[in-house]
Amino acid sequence: MSRATFVLLWCFVFVIPWEEVVHLPVLGSLPHLVGVVACTVGVLHVLARGSLRPLSWFLALAILFVIWAGASGFWSIDPVATRGRFLTYLQLAALAWLIWEIAWSPDRRRALLEAYVLGGCIAAGGVIRNYLAGTSIDAEAARFSGLNSNPNEIALALVLGLPIAWYLSLSQSDRRIAWRWQLYIPLAITAILLTASRGASMAALVALLLIPWTQGHLRFRTKTVLYVVGVGSLVFASSFVPRASLERLRSTRSNIETGSFGGRGAIWRAGLELVAEHPLAGVGAGAFGAAVRPTLGRRLSSHETFLSILVEDGIVGLMLFVMMLAGAMASLPRLPTLQRRFSIVIVAVLAAGSLSAAWDYHKPLWFVLGLLAAQVAPAGGAQSPAQRFHS
Repeated sequence: MSRATFVLLWCFVFVIPWEEVVHLPVLGSLPHLVGVVACTVGVLHVLARGSLRPLSWFLALAILFVIWAGASGFWSIDPVATRGRFLTYLQLAALAWLIWEIAWSPDRRRALLEAYVLGGCIAAGGVIRNYLAGTSIDAEAARFSGLNSNPNEIALALVLGLPIAWYLSLSQSDRRIAWRWQLYIPLAITAILLTASRGASMAALVALLLIPWTQGHLRFRTKTVLYVVGVGSLVFASSFVPRASLERLRSTRSNIETGSFGGRGAIWRAGLELVAEHPLAGVGAGAFGAAVRPTLGRRLSSHETFLSILVEDGIVGLMLFVMMLAGAMASLPRLPTLQRRFSIVIVAVLAAGSLSAAWDYHKPLWFVLGLLAAQVAPAGGAQSPAQRFHS
């Protein structure tokens, strides 16, 4: 049953980058359906095994964060939205727990990373296909998306795959096929540019820092080939992507200087006003849109992870979320050099992406955090710091 559960978990991770391609009535998106099945089988497997692995600090704090989000329903200004957000958090915490319980070996964690990159190839292919078909979501700015996804969200999902693909290529035991993972990089970069997502493009620059940071693992000839391929990929992408898309990306600096941030400036100011009014407990999980509606005239997303949590869950919720992040990263100093650098860069990508999107209730963030927490997990019954503290 362990293998069957892992296969379901692998399928779940595979569809994360293109989750909106199939939306089922009542059941929701395809990853949601696969995730529910995987969690159900996972629970049955744990019950059959008769034991639970000791919780990590990350999972313990994640549970507290989810409980606090659920408790905010008592004072929420939008109880329906809070109930929905609580259920979303609960499912995402279950994903992280499932990774902890099932992906206990390095080979299994690597397989999940491979699943994400393969899913990213599907998503990138969808964006490029829409471009070739002339299907644009914004003809003036030449913005393209794919598989029914929001362009900013699919672009950020593709960005996360960049350091993962590079890490997989460097850690591939068979060097003859390692280059195959590197093919994802030009494919994803092309798709990201076609979305014309400014936030994702900035996060992509952070993601690509892993490449020069890990050059010491490569021979001189390999470095030369990679530089040639890299420059060629950028030239190809620049010539392939429409000028209007590139012009929108070039406007990033002016948007920052004027304080507009692509229209996000007004949303953030409205959010900060709400923080002053509800500093400790917030307005209720998932209630950001309802809270800013009187000021902005309509429901809008925060487009920023930490501000979203601060407004919705208050200082208490933000502290729990930050401690949860710290719990996922606590063991980074003990990792091997390549694995540690990869982990640092992917955390930096999460931070960069969080500046332009509310990622706290999205699967890619919880998937990465779950893997970060699990990569130093004992395979047997060794006690975690949390369990040792209470023993």
